[in-house]
Amino acid sequence: MRVSVAVPAFNEERFIGACLRSLRAQTVPCEVVVCDNNSTDGTYAAAKRLADKVVRERRQGVAYAFNAAIRASKGELIALTGADCIVPSDWVELFEREFSDRRIIACYGPVKALGTHEKTFKAYNLFNKALVRSKISWGVSDANMMIRRDVLERVGLFDPRVQMLEDSWLLRRIRRYGKIKFINQNIVRTSARRLERTGIVRVFVERTVAMLKLKAFHRLGDEHFEPVR
Repeated sequence: MRVSVAVPAFNEERFIGACLRSLRAQTVPCEVVVCDNNSTDGTYAAAKRLADKVVRERRQGVAYAFNAAIRASKGELIALTGADCIVPSDWVELFEREFSDRRIIACYGPVKALGTHEKTFKAYNLFNKALVRSKISWGVSDANMMIRRDVLERVGLFDPRVQMLEDSWLLRRIRRYGKIKFINQNIVRTSARRLERTGIVRVFVERTVAMLKLKAFHRLGDEHFEPVR
């Protein structure tokens, strides 16, 4: 298959079934590869029932988990999402058709809330848009992205030293190789667990500090965060 979907998972028994069913309902075929990142619940068993391939990664962190899933995949285009996300049935198709233009190396789209946190995510997305306009950040999410495999391999995949904004840091590293396009109509919905656990103000502050470090000082971030996926 031309497209593989990489899904990192850490204790995602509650969400992963719905995520994988949405990936199975795609209008075009795709390979689904899940990386179980030290889950202690039923994540692995749930993924085995619905994914094409499930791998394990002992090193904790979303970058390690994404990289393990990508390495185990076969597609020339790599789609990225989270185990707590629901994607629309034409998600892969909408991204894939953009890559008929060889100048396009990556596409990404907006992320909105599942459940009762729509207002919080709206504020969060407005915050991200402001950062994009100020050129502090891409305002991108690896819950909703597709990238050419050869470009990912050129930069060595995700940098596991970056625990927050690993997605923005990845786009910063690949942008020299071609065009990156935002697809506004390709919306993914996700849980708001980090906002629920940490609080919206603290998350905004943490992300802003991390963005400034990456933008102004090219620091990769020495912060340590509780794993949530």
